[in-house]
Amino acid sequence: MRSLRIAAIALACAGIIAGSSLANASPRCEQIDATIYDKVVDVGCPPPTQVCVVGTVRGKHGFNATDVFILGSRSEPPSTAPGYRPVSGTITYTFKDGSTLTALETSIGNVDTTTGTGHAGGTQEFTGGTGRYQGATGYTYLNQHWEVDQFVTEIQGEVCGTKD
Repeated sequence: MRSLRIAAIALACAGIIAGSSLANASPRCEQIDATIYDKVVDVGCPPPTQVCVVGTVRGKHGFNATDVFILGSRSEPPSTAPGYRPVSGTITYTFKDGSTLTALETSIGNVDTTTGTGHAGGTQEFTGGTGRYQGATGYTYLNQHWEVDQFVTEIQGEVCGTKD
């Protein structure tokens, strides 16, 4: 009976140690559910960029920031979807505490800013940041459309490796 009790205690201790090791092994992740409101501008862009997209982000769990998107490339439409263009670039979020979060954003869409029609979909892959987002990874899925004079983009995903 005593050896059974010792075995049970040893098993329980092993479970606690393994559980705490697993908890420490996986990075801390936070869910992102936010809306970005952006405009194309030709002033205030990071040099040497002459035109960029800037705006604000409002989200759940304190994911509130300003953002800047810098176009990296835009390709010709695929032959099977002639009205859609792939776009890729870097988006940087800057938070009130000065922390930044940077992502590679890639999407394809048919947004027409002159008619206000169309939509786009894509992803953001977090590549790092500063402050509480130093070394952060993660992703968001995005869907975008044009309203009156701005892009409206819904993002959902997660950012991992954040610091308190």
